[in-house]
Amino acid sequence: MIKSLLTIAMLNLLTVPFNAQQHDDKIFHYSSMDAMRNGVYTGDITVKDAKQKGNFGLGTYNLLDGELIALDGNIYRIASDGSVETADLKRLIPFGSFTFFKKDQSIELQGVRNIADLQKKLIELLPSPNRFYAVKIEASFRSISLGGAEKVNETDTRGIAYFMKSRPVYQKENVKGTLIGFYNPPYAGGLDLTPFHFHFLSDEKSVGGHLIEGIPSDLKITVELDEKNAYEVILPNSNEAGYQRKWSSSEAKAQY
Repeated sequence: MIKSLLTIAMLNLLTVPFNAQQHDDKIFHYSSMDAMRNGVYTGDITVKDAKQKGNFGLGTYNLLDGELIALDGNIYRIASDGSVETADLKRLIPFGSFTFFKKDQSIELQGVRNIADLQKKLIELLPSPNRFYAVKIEASFRSISLGGAEKVNETDTRGIAYFMKSRPVYQKENVKGTLIGFYNPPYAGGLDLTPFHFHFLSDEKSVGGHLIEGIPSDLKITVELDEKNAYEVILPNSNEAGYQRKWSSSEAKAQY
């Protein structure tokens, strides 16, 4: 059984009544980045389950057996060799974010020279740095660096940072595709990467992975934003052993 632990709702009550919020106007987030940081690599939702939660998103598969990309209602698996396949509906997911993407607005970024530049300019133009956004960018890249994932042993509980040191990296040139990602405010750092988490999928569905670096072919890039008013967190089954261990948390150590 999947149990809901937390729903973070940021509602503009002056203009939108609570009961008028659309059911799918939220981000569905499964497990947490802190779980991955503490070696929890198994979950109990399937690709079929995830497709009911959104047509856009990202994540990984149980035991880090490939990167996950959801785009236009399809869910793909990027294998450790960099190949792209449609994911089996029965595959299990330990971590992921999904939503039904509905563009609220477009932002045009000028003079974008690399990914760090893109992120910096986008943060400066976000309507609010304290809200969640699904971010979709269709762009061409002169070069792009993408990270993959390799399956780990089911008994291995070393944190995700350890495996990222030796992760597969795919270098591609002159490729066009879509960046699928989320802007997560600083206070959500225990749940996901902040400020951005991006995956990339080429138009031909032949190249994909976690975005590491890239040089766009065009200095002008149009970004589509979908602001989300709710963030639903679902945790794995309460019998998940990884969630019973004591973790080292990213939570700020402070008293109020």
